Amino acid sequence: MLTFFFGLFLFMGIAVVIDISEKIDSFIEEKIPLKEIIFDYYVHFFPWIGLMLSPIFVFMSVIYFTSRMTMNSEVIAMTAGRMSFYRMLVPYIFSACLLTALFLTFNHRWLPYSVGKKMEFEEKYKIDVLTKSYNNIHFQTAKDTFVYMQTFNEMDTIGYKFAMEVIKDKELLYKAKAERLYWQGKTQTWRLEDYVIRKKINDEKDSIETGYKKDLKLPFVAKEFYQAPTYKETMNTMALNKFIEKEKLKGSENLKFYYADKYRRTAVPVGTIILTLIAVAMTTHKNRGGIGLNIVFGLALAGIYFLMLQFSTVFSTKGSLDPQIGTWLPNIIFGVIALVLILRAPK
Repeated sequence: MLTFFFGLFLFMGIAVVIDISEKIDSFIEEKIPLKEIIFDYYVHFFPWIGLMLSPIFVFMSVIYFTSRMTMNSEVIAMTAGRMSFYRMLVPYIFSACLLTALFLTFNHRWLPYSVGKKMEFEEKYKIDVLTKSYNNIHFQTAKDTFVYMQTFNEMDTIGYKFAMEVIKDKELLYKAKAERLYWQGKTQTWRLEDYVIRKKINDEKDSIETGYKKDLKLPFVAKEFYQAPTYKETMNTMALNKFIEKEKLKGSENLKFYYADKYRRTAVPVGTIILTLIAVAMTTHKNRGGIGLNIVFGLALAGIYFLMLQFSTVFSTKGSLDPQIGTWLPNIIFGVIALVLILRAPK
């Protein structure tokens, strides 16, 4: 545990120095107060960068720690004293489960809050923020309410060629059309320009209203347009589940991204236990290369694990692979490898 936390904090310190060197020009140009840089950005940057690679550091810590024990003949002494190999695994599994529980809590509850605060800071001072324009937007806000927009710009929150229809029992009850649509953040309303609003009064009569400018309270807000795959990271799992249900209703094309992120929050921490078992099985016998060779093999294996995780996630979000299978596939494969290595390890 001490090896893990020492290595992790050392890496996080290096990551902060690199990040400062990349963003120092933006900090100076925007005249950002030092207090905001520390407490609004780097306080939330630490858990984000730390949790990103924590499973790797657990893996490397076990390799380094156990390799030292092996090279000092401590493992031989324990087995000679009739301690079974599986009894020796107990503290490793206990520590791995403890860290996994910590990572799970962070991933599902606390990390999204930190990522949200970090993104708020970046958006406020326009640091590494890419604005996007979305085309041909279709979604439902309710079972009978349909919205269409030809184009929506995230930067100025302006939409073009807007239409909203309310249809019940195959009958059009309400329709609003506008050439342009502006989001009014202060009043939480939309401003329609060059609009036409049609309402059904009774079976024989409709009312039609036209004009140049009108403010309306509509059943959606600007943020719903650009809650793209990047914004899923700012929602805790409970909020993400609710968001997924809303996106299902809208018929969103990004559902696979949201599901993949949801399952990944559990799969990666659980991978810590699997990587720990592999690391122990790899390092409990002496080899001529010593600790250095074990570390090289460990880095290669960790790289393969995360590369596989990345590939399977891409296939599940952009291909035909189910997101749950895609995110758990590396754990399944490496779980089998861990079982084989444990069974074949010198006892």
